[in-house]
Amino acid sequence: MSDQLKIESGKSGGSVECLGMTFPSEDARRDHFLNLLAGKLKEPAFRAQEGFPKGTDDAILAMSDPPYYTACPNPWLAGFVTHYGRPYDPAEQYAREPMAIDVSEGKTDPLYKAHSYHTKVPHLAIVPSILHYTEPGDIVLDGFSGSGMTGVAAQWCGLAPAAYRHKLEIEWKKSGRALPQSGARAE
Repeated sequence: MSDQLKIESGKSGGSVECLGMTFPSEDARRDHFLNLLAGKLKEPAFRAQEGFPKGTDDAILAMSDPPYYTACPNPWLAGFVTHYGRPYDPAEQYAREPMAIDVSEGKTDPLYKAHSYHTKVPHLAIVPSILHYTEPGDIVLDGFSGSGMTGVAAQWCGLAPAAYRHKLEIEWKKSGRALPQSGARAE
């Protein structure tokens, strides 16, 4: 769906790119970041963070797949944001009015029907929210990591056909909202 992580079948020996680094395989990537995480776990300041789990180093390492997921505070989160998006800038003004939209839109779209995940939300219902609350290049968090439709919607913001963009612009003008900025968002 998204080539942002550029994983090319690491288990079969293909190269893997992660946070701007290339590894000969998925296993090599995992070993590299597990070793770095093991080093971080030995730092008292790292372990002193609020909410740090009470598990042993071995248990934390066994449950982690760094840098994508760690069973403790993720030391690569800032690097991930910097590499794939843009870091938070407190000097940048951000204000958005709440927005109510029809989330039933897109249930007949072929992309929505491509798989039968039972709780998925149509990407066309998610796109307006992403366009309203973000700008091109922003990172969108899919906190539920379910069907992948948030990722589809984030990419669709930059790939949507002209007819769809035009329809949205007309709707937004009627409601008095500023026109959305097209452009992909990372997810």
